Amino acid sequence: MTLAENEQLLESEKPHLDFSQQFKYAVEYLKVEDKILSILTKVSDQSLKKQSKIGALIVLGVFDPSSDSKVEGMRQMGINSVKKYFSFSEESFHSEITDLILKNSDGAIIANRNGQMLATKVYLEVEKPSLEVPEGCGTRHITAASFSTRSDVIAIFTLSEETSVVRTWKEGVVVEQYDPNENTGLKNA
Repeated sequence: MTLAENEQLLESEKPHLDFSQQFKYAVEYLKVEDKILSILTKVSDQSLKKQSKIGALIVLGVFDPSSDSKVEGMRQMGINSVKKYFSFSEESFHSEITDLILKNSDGAIIANRNGQMLATKVYLEVEKPSLEVPEGCGTRHITAASFSTRSDVIAIFTLSEETSVVRTWKEGVVVEQYDPNENTGLKNA
């Protein structure tokens, strides 16, 4: 046995830990946008099939706990239905989250960057009401365009009550769109 082979054998016998699975879990939050879009496109398809009108606005942001845990520009409208831990990141919560989307007829749903749902029925302050939105879009979309320009917002997702179109908003513009009537999947805007 050569010296190099002997050193390699000794190296392989040293105790070690493998954190690959933990690191895999740590980056799951990076997939939160895809998971929110997936849930909304399923709701969109269902609402079109059942000919029901469902609208939604979901804010994904960096809302880390601070000393007072308050976020400017948001106000609770009624009772927050989030009474336990829900996460867009975890498949096991998707049916409960879908139910909350279906029941949340007014206001926004707020989620933190890791996918944790923080609140439902939230009023968002519109700071830039003159931003351009696609034709046929209403108040929900103007709010999404305006609020998506904030530095603590990663993305905003809307489900149009009138057309069932799902949109992703970043920095005041639509960056992705799903139209269940076209049945072609997500399109970059």
